Amino acid sequence: MRNETIDALGATGSKTIAAGAGLTSFGWITSNEFLGLVGAIVAVAGLAITWYYKREANRRHAREHELRMARLRRGMDTPDTDLAEQGVDE
Repeated sequence: MRNETIDALGATGSKTIAAGAGLTSFGWITSNEFLGLVGAIVAVAGLAITWYYKREANRRHAREHELRMARLRRGMDTPDTDLAEQGVDE
């Protein structure tokens, strides 16, 4: 075979591989498995975000509790602060 023929067949083979890979990717994206994977990723991301903010809220409530207890120990039980009622989210 001549070099031009081999180069042409090589280029055609590369284009065929690229087209096959593209069609395979498109088929996978439109399948239920892809949508299930995306749903699982979104669920895990939502779980991580919820866990982070709940942890921060628990830390804030613990700090507010410490401040309230310190006020009570000093005998300052009058509600003259801007702290909300214990356990109420703002």
